[in-house]
Amino acid sequence: MKTFMSTAKALLYKKDFEWDKEITLQNFHPQLQIFLAINGIFFNNRESKIRFILPVLSTLITMVAVAFEMIFIWRGISTNDYGFATECFCYFFILGSVGIVYSSVLLNRLKVFKLLHNMNNDFIFICHLKAQYRDTFLTGQLLIWRLCWSWIIFISFVSLLYISNTLLYLLYQSTLATQDEHMIRPLIFPMWLPKDDPYRTPNYEVFLVLQAILIFVVLVTFGLYVYILFHLLLHYYNLMDVILIALEDLFKGLDESVVALPREDPRRQEVQDELNIRMAQIVRWHMSVFDSVNDISSVYGPTLVYQVMFSSIVICLMAYQVAEQLSEGKVDYLFGVLGIGACLQLWIPCYIGTLLRNKGFFVGDRCFYCGWHETPLSRLLRADLIIFIQRTQRPVAIKFTGLPHLQLETFSSIMSNAYSLFNMLRQYK
Repeated sequence: MKTFMSTAKALLYKKDFEWDKEITLQNFHPQLQIFLAINGIFFNNRESKIRFILPVLSTLITMVAVAFEMIFIWRGISTNDYGFATECFCYFFILGSVGIVYSSVLLNRLKVFKLLHNMNNDFIFICHLKAQYRDTFLTGQLLIWRLCWSWIIFISFVSLLYISNTLLYLLYQSTLATQDEHMIRPLIFPMWLPKDDPYRTPNYEVFLVLQAILIFVVLVTFGLYVYILFHLLLHYYNLMDVILIALEDLFKGLDESVVALPREDPRRQEVQDELNIRMAQIVRWHMSVFDSVNDISSVYGPTLVYQVMFSSIVICLMAYQVAEQLSEGKVDYLFGVLGIGACLQLWIPCYIGTLLRNKGFFVGDRCFYCGWHETPLSRLLRADLIIFIQRTQRPVAIKFTGLPHLQLETFSSIMSNAYSLFNMLRQYK
């Protein structure tokens, strides 16, 4: 156990990573390209037809599953079995996200290539700067690495919990249950078939395997989508930390006395050129943040709209299902854990959206307090500083048609709507 913990810690903190060699996006975050390849984005043979196999098969099987869930919802409502209908509603919305994730990524794959190319350039350029820039940037990237594994472990735990719960129940039936208990073999998700029994052989075996495949499909699409989204956004949040350092160093190490010299003087021109280079790099980084966040919003905008539109309903139904089970003296821990995941998948982009907005405004504040009032060198950059401060007043926001700016206020509003719907359902009962 101790060896396992030390190995896990070494992995999370990259203790075996060669920090002295050239660091790129691919060797620091190899998982990013692997997960995008699962979504149909190949980086070596970009036009390979093989990349469509998993997206097409996954979309087709989820479309069939969505059709089944619609039948189950109708069955639950028509028989007043609202617990069954509620559970099927949740699975209906979760499965519906698979096709949206695949289509939004594949249709915008050129923007994905552009994003990763720019991110790789950030790695190469910043890691060749002074230690302060490099250390700040790599510390942020190490945090992204640890968050990646934390999220992967969580979604894998939820997926395995569903499968293991069914298998353990099946094992109990096969070994310990008596014949007079009249137990029905469990499926991972409840089912109903018109004029047939889904729990008879071979229906049972077929549906059990298909349901396990569906869990895997959702895990590698929507589950990985959440990770890829927060990885991309946190990269540019981390880049703004580098901008803050660059603003602190804007006037450092330069001769202030050249301000009194004529414009044509070589010494003054040399300082002016150096200031222009430093300011140009800050502006390029700042523009890169805006352009890249807009590209990220374009790629994942449809999925984000889907999340925002239906999260309040899904969270409400999950809470309702757990409450109904508790009123009957049962604990639906599966739906409880799934409800936590439903809240997290919405909270993560909203929280990062707030971080980006606040950090963007903080960049403007840091520019205003970068020391321009303490040095005559500010006369050489007065117009640039004014324009830059004005640009920082535009918020860095995740935005898409039909999507409100993703911030914690959005999360609070959706959770409030979910609670209102929950109370309405409880009163209706």
